[in-house]
Amino acid sequence: MEDEIVMSPIGVLTGEHLLIARMVDLMQRELEKIGRGKKADLIFIDGAIDFAKNYADLCHHGKEESILFENLAMKRLLPEHKKLMDELVLEHIENRKIINNLEVTRERYIKGDSAAVGLILTACKRLADFYPGHMAKEEKRFFTPSMEYFSKREQEEMVKKFWELDKDLLLTKYLTFMDQFDR
Repeated sequence: MEDEIVMSPIGVLTGEHLLIARMVDLMQRELEKIGRGKKADLIFIDGAIDFAKNYADLCHHGKEESILFENLAMKRLLPEHKKLMDELVLEHIENRKIINNLEVTRERYIKGDSAAVGLILTACKRLADFYPGHMAKEEKRFFTPSMEYFSKREQEEMVKKFWELDKDLLLTKYLTFMDQFDR
């Protein structure tokens, strides 16, 4: 049974949640340092932006939207499942706006805008606050019921598509980055 969970779409997506949660923890630590008056670590901020854009959004949300949600859209969903899926898509859109705002704010900080530090704090806090609730909603209310719409074979096909989407993504890049700051 455990192997089935790991190799299921739910197993893949919840496994990615663990990595996202680790980055959220690192972001919260960085927020605490900045809050204590230390300068924003631009190497960390750049890495966090890269992670949020490429891993959390393109890879993880990409799997959800372009594979899971698209497959679900071909099914007759119960109204509550359709509503929840639509909410998750809107949350992904809102998350992208936060990430874009963080990028713009980072540029302002580099150019010497002293007010940008507060805006970086705000954007990082919004990201750190976003992920736990969003992931909990998916794990506790959406993923399990969504799998009931699919046969075992359909789920296996989704996992194959997940791996295809990942093939060019360098997971080790992000693990190495987090290891740098996880001390």
